[in-house]
Amino acid sequence: MWSGSGWWAALAAAVALAAAVRAQQAGPYEDAAAPAPGSRGARIRCYDDTGKPQRCIPPFENAAFQLQVEATNTCGELQPSEFCVQTGTAGSRKSCDICVAGTHPPSFLTDFNNNENVTWWQSETMYEGVQYPNQVNLTLRLGKAFDITYIRLWFYSPRPESFAIYKRTTQSSPWVPYQFYSATCRDTYGLPDNNYARRGDEARALCTSEYSDISPLTGGNVAFSTLEGRPSAYQFDSTPELQDWVTATELRITLDRLNTFGDEVFGDAQVLRSYFYAISDFAVGARCKCNGHASECISVTDLSGQPVRVCRCEHNTAGPDCNECLPFYNDAPWGRASATDAHECRACNCNGFSNRCFFDKDLYEKTGHGGHCIDCTGNRDGPNCERCKENFYQREDGYCIACNCNEIGSRSLQCNREGRCQCKPGVTGDKCDHCDVNYYDFTSLGCRSCGCNAAGSYGNEPNCNPYTGACQCKENVEGKRCGGCKPGYFNLDIENEFGCTPCFCYGHSSQCESAPGYSKVTIESMFARNNERWSAQDYSGNPAKLLYHSITQSIGVNAPGRDPVYFVAPDRFLGDQRASYNQLLSFNLRIGESGPGATVEDVVIEGAGLTITQAIFGQRNPLPSVEAQEYKFRLHEHPQYGWQPRLSSRDFISVLANLTAIYIRGTYTPEGVGFLDDVRLETAHRGAAGEPARWIESCRCLAGYVGQFCESCEPGFRHEPANGGPFAPCVPCNCNGHADICDAETGRCICQHNTAGDNCDRCARGYYGNALLGTAYDCKPCPCPKQGPCIQLQDETIICLECPKGYGGPRCDLCSDGYFGDPTGKFGSVKLCQPCKCNDNVDPNAVGNCNRTTGECLKCIYNTGGPECDSCIPGYFGDALALPKGDCKPCQCYPPGTVETGFGPPVCDQISGQCQCKPHIYGKNCDHCEEGYYNIISGEGCQACSCDPVGSLNHTCDLHTGQCHCQPGITGLRCDVCELYHYGFSIDGCKECDCDPIGSVNLTCSPWGQCPCYENVEGRRCDRCKENKYDRQRGCIDCPACYNLVQDAANVHRAKLYKLKKVLDDIASNPTVISDDNFERRLKEVEEAVGHLWTRAKQAVGGGGRSLSERLDDLIKRLEAVGNITKQIDSGTRKAELATRQGEEHVTEAETIIEAALQTLKETMDLLQTEGYLALQKAKEQSDQFGQQSNQMSENAREARIFASGHEQEANAIKQIAEKAVNTSTQAYELAKQAVDQQQNLSDEIRKLKNDIDSAANQLELTKALTNDAKQRAEKSHTDALNIYSEISALHIPQTDIAKLKSDAEAISARAKQIREDAQALLESETETLDDLEEQLIRAEDLLAQAIEQQQQADDLLADVHAASEEAEEALKLANKTLADAQETYNTLQAFDKQVQDSKDLATEALGKVPEIERLITEAENKTDRARQALAGAVQNAQYARDTAQEAQNKFAEQASQEADSIRKRANDTKSEAVRLRDEADALSGRVAVTGNNVKLFEDTASKVRNLTDEAKTKVGQAKSSAAEATDQIQAALADVQAIIEELSRLPDIDAAALDDLERRLSVAENELRNANIEERIETLKYYRLEQNQWIKSHEEELRRLQQEVDNIEAIQATLPEGCWKRLVLEP
Repeated sequence: MWSGSGWWAALAAAVALAAAVRAQQAGPYEDAAAPAPGSRGARIRCYDDTGKPQRCIPPFENAAFQLQVEATNTCGELQPSEFCVQTGTAGSRKSCDICVAGTHPPSFLTDFNNNENVTWWQSETMYEGVQYPNQVNLTLRLGKAFDITYIRLWFYSPRPESFAIYKRTTQSSPWVPYQFYSATCRDTYGLPDNNYARRGDEARALCTSEYSDISPLTGGNVAFSTLEGRPSAYQFDSTPELQDWVTATELRITLDRLNTFGDEVFGDAQVLRSYFYAISDFAVGARCKCNGHASECISVTDLSGQPVRVCRCEHNTAGPDCNECLPFYNDAPWGRASATDAHECRACNCNGFSNRCFFDKDLYEKTGHGGHCIDCTGNRDGPNCERCKENFYQREDGYCIACNCNEIGSRSLQCNREGRCQCKPGVTGDKCDHCDVNYYDFTSLGCRSCGCNAAGSYGNEPNCNPYTGACQCKENVEGKRCGGCKPGYFNLDIENEFGCTPCFCYGHSSQCESAPGYSKVTIESMFARNNERWSAQDYSGNPAKLLYHSITQSIGVNAPGRDPVYFVAPDRFLGDQRASYNQLLSFNLRIGESGPGATVEDVVIEGAGLTITQAIFGQRNPLPSVEAQEYKFRLHEHPQYGWQPRLSSRDFISVLANLTAIYIRGTYTPEGVGFLDDVRLETAHRGAAGEPARWIESCRCLAGYVGQFCESCEPGFRHEPANGGPFAPCVPCNCNGHADICDAETGRCICQHNTAGDNCDRCARGYYGNALLGTAYDCKPCPCPKQGPCIQLQDETIICLECPKGYGGPRCDLCSDGYFGDPTGKFGSVKLCQPCKCNDNVDPNAVGNCNRTTGECLKCIYNTGGPECDSCIPGYFGDALALPKGDCKPCQCYPPGTVETGFGPPVCDQISGQCQCKPHIYGKNCDHCEEGYYNIISGEGCQACSCDPVGSLNHTCDLHTGQCHCQPGITGLRCDVCELYHYGFSIDGCKECDCDPIGSVNLTCSPWGQCPCYENVEGRRCDRCKENKYDRQRGCIDCPACYNLVQDAANVHRAKLYKLKKVLDDIASNPTVISDDNFERRLKEVEEAVGHLWTRAKQAVGGGGRSLSERLDDLIKRLEAVGNITKQIDSGTRKAELATRQGEEHVTEAETIIEAALQTLKETMDLLQTEGYLALQKAKEQSDQFGQQSNQMSENAREARIFASGHEQEANAIKQIAEKAVNTSTQAYELAKQAVDQQQNLSDEIRKLKNDIDSAANQLELTKALTNDAKQRAEKSHTDALNIYSEISALHIPQTDIAKLKSDAEAISARAKQIREDAQALLESETETLDDLEEQLIRAEDLLAQAIEQQQQADDLLADVHAASEEAEEALKLANKTLADAQETYNTLQAFDKQVQDSKDLATEALGKVPEIERLITEAENKTDRARQALAGAVQNAQYARDTAQEAQNKFAEQASQEADSIRKRANDTKSEAVRLRDEADALSGRVAVTGNNVKLFEDTASKVRNLTDEAKTKVGQAKSSAAEATDQIQAALADVQAIIEELSRLPDIDAAALDDLERRLSVAENELRNANIEERIETLKYYRLEQNQWIKSHEEELRRLQQEVDNIEAIQATLPEGCWKRLVLEP
């Protein structure tokens, strides 16, 4: 292909040039020149250098190259056929040839051939029937759509007379004519011979006769240009008709009629065989059809595995020809790219809720955006998923939530943008799924109204059960409509949180109603002039100083210490405050310090014996602060109000009914201060002006009760129990027939008939009888002296009850208990009864303390005895008469040290308590041994220590064991023997034997210190060899023979010395006087020296010329004298102790008296300092108050008095009337009382007087009400006058300049307008800056979050590094342990080797069996060689394991495991060899040596492992340092970012310089984060982590292998014999 002669090349170049010119003019085909075979033309990218989309086209190419062409007829396929080549010379003989299969196949149409080797396809000849109307078709399947520029055919045969080119764009579409070539266009194809198409009809095939001539006979060329002759080719981009025209996926050449010379009519076979179709080249100049959206086509594999070509689409297009937009890029219609518009597909705007869309033409025409989203997520709908689906709504966070409108309660299932549905009447809820408040019966028609009473409904909001319609009532309200109070409650009030108030009625009635005539009032303390009788006290109840601040009109307290100080309310806040139930107690409070500490006892209320408390922050009140704050507390028992302890409503009202104290905590810090102001207590009073108070009850009393609150009993009834107060029930009076009326409070009857008692239930004093009989004669006079009281027993015996003191008996004729005497003279003369004399040493409550006749005391207590209990009993000592009583204390004698009495416990002196001690025992309680004695528990006295005076430190010993305190080296109970291995018993102790362990038989020595020596050893310590002996380690063996000469010389000297000694002995025994002056002189010198030495010795010991024995005797005497003095001192000390103890007792009594006196003085001083000081202060305050009034206040008061004089006169008149009424009532009461006392039976007059009293009481109440009203009006007038005067005095009329005010106002208005305009301009000019700043803030926050995340990752990696380090350390420990085990095994084998070496000495015994031994040795050597080879392999394996440990980071655990298995297998082989060789000593020796080498190698390996572990630790430290450094940099950057954010939040207005500075700092922070290289360091840490994990894994494998080696060696050792079993006995 692409072959031909030179003229063909020139022609092809000309055609290519013309095609290129036409293509450039046409536009889309920049390179129309035919490319070289297999080459690609230039391609244009889809985006320019700026990233802007542009039209892009694949390179121009020969689309037919190397493609398979399908031919319907090919010569030689069915059978060989002969053909002849036309030469064009008539009559000449033609050149013929045979065509067989494969000679001219269709593949030659598109192959690559050069001009030197032309190939072609050839059909059968006319002889085989190839001629019109039989067609030959050549079909070329391009594999994808191409934009065809030209189709060129190079005929090897003459060009056909008629042939056509067809195309189609799909496999299923029909073939469309592309071009016809025929010399007879109209006859053959029915078309005119025309090379040009008309505009508007350009997409049709033309027919031309241009290439239908028979010449040339070969090499004829046909070039078809798809756009040639078509007028719109120059507007190709805008002509879709031509764009489709040039598109083809398959091409077909239809060869219809051969060109002949006309000689075929003769039927000559050779002529017929010369006519056939032959084409050498079939070229298609084209580009992949990518519609301008791809710059190249690529080959891919389809589903069937066949290679196909597709466009590498860009511009967001897809499809084999980029003929459509990507699934999510349909916002604009797809279009072919042009030179002016790339028609890039735009992404659909689905707002992130869909990734699928389609192109909506209508939408595009309306909005300019055609992307219509489908399958919207998030319950969205709309072309852009911009709204929620039907029956959904969009929440504030952008999520679409289902409306879920209730079908029953909703008018429509669609809700509004807040998710609320349209509800039917009475229905509510966002989903219309339940009835509205105060509605029920949820149906399709809506809900019905409940009609709940608002005052009785919970929270004052009518609400009911949506199903039953029952209203939700307040706690004390009932009824379906909440219209009534529960039983026991009254006053349904909308302001009452609980609806109704409980009936109090002192517990006597549960029925009550609102009492008329009461109005709401407030008890206040405003502290306008003084402290208004408020006081203060501390936590313990002690009075505290209360300060009044006239400027702030408040009171204050100071805490002297840590205890808080409370404000105490005055009396007007106390008393009966039942009307304050469920009302508010409020006040203003501030403190002087911060940090208050609240408690549960900040507000305290006391009453009726109960106390309730509340924290200051209770009931949602704030904690106290330096600013004044208002505090409100509701007085109600409900738990939500927090009063502690929790009380019932009755108990709570009881507290208010008898309020005794109100405490408000003033200080909340140590030594703090507090200020109180505006205290208010809401209550109600009868007859007061103001809002009605309907919470005051009026009870409906039961029989026996009267009063508004059923607090009193009816006449004839009394409280039970007596004086029980209004809470006690009323019961009928019970006087047992001896009275008609009783006191209502006490129940006491006014008794008659000599009766007495509250109920007249006993006889009066001096009378006896049964008063319960109810007659006037029930009680009779007593027959006792002075008409004393008596009692009548059941046997009618009369017993007097009040005998004279000391007397008793029925008739007072006996001495009573505690007295003695004989009042009747029964035992002698008459003796009056007198008290027993037992010195108060008896129990006054006991019976029978003394004999009633003799007076002898019988029941002495306090350990006393005697007839009058005047002495201590045996075993006790002290003063029985001392005060207070109980001075007789038990003797504390130590039994083993005290002399037994033979009866009872040991006794002591009754005065001093001194016990009687046994020998050598002392102490008051006889509980100490004398010095030098011990064993007090023996019961025989203390025994002497008997310590050896030489061997002991002193003469004392252990008090219990008797062990003396020994000198060093001495032992024994008495310190009388040397310790083991010691000698030389002396006053300095015993010396250590210190026997040489090598030269001594044992380590003991003689009393003189000589150790028992081995033979040839001498010296006290046996530490040297004898003469001519050496080497104590070997038993002092003989020195070499040469030393005998030295010994002989020494013996000669010894002999001479012996002779000299003998001469001296002879001289000593037989002295001979020889006159030798020199000797005498020397002797004198020696004597003088000795004398001088003796003198120095005496001076050193201070003997004074006395001998040592004399000095010792003197010392003993002095010691005895000191001992006597010591005993005297001990005796004096004991006496002094006894006197001191008695003195201490007297001092104690004196101290008690003094303390009592001091306490009395202290109480007196406290009284003066508290109450006296308070009285003085009050006097001073009153003096200041009344003595320092200003004139202005006096004038104000005078004017107020004038203004209020009329009211005061009226009040005085009313007061006189009231006093008159009071006097009248008082007189009536006196008359009534006299009438009751004088005449009990005048009941009618009593009733009349009662009516008068009631009438007078009503008048009194009315008078009091009028008086109070007049008084309040007068006070109000006075207050109003003062206020008006103060306001007038403070009023100051300023000087007003109207003109200046107007001009100032206009100037201010203009200035404000100018400021507003400047602000608006500044805001508009800085909008972009603000936006940039906001983006920078967002970016900084993202950067901060990223840094925090990276820091967390770094921390995690650092934790992993630590874990890896710990694992490495564990691996190192395991390696050390393995090494230790290997060392131990090595030592064992060395010991065994030593045994073998010792055994080898005995091998000489086998010399007689040399042949047998040589044979065994030969066999052993062979086996040894095999064992050495096996162990050599083990050595190599160990070396390899060492190398593996060094390069663990580059190896894998699997390889280590395989190597370990190999080592294990080889070691097992070695073990087998060792079993077979265990009887040969030489083989054992060799194996021991090899094993030793292995252990050494293992040590080296462990050392390498340790080095690697150290290296791992170093890298861990480096990683930790890097992580720490990165963390520090991150923290610094985060701090900078945080500082920037804080400064941004503090910016008051926009400052360009500040913004620039912030931008610079933000850039610095970003650079710091970048410089931190967080990601790079994290990757480094990850790498180190993986590397260390690999190391650890390799180390573990290596350790496991080493452990297997050690186990293997231990197994070898276990199989070895303990001895050599082939020893030969050489001697008997």
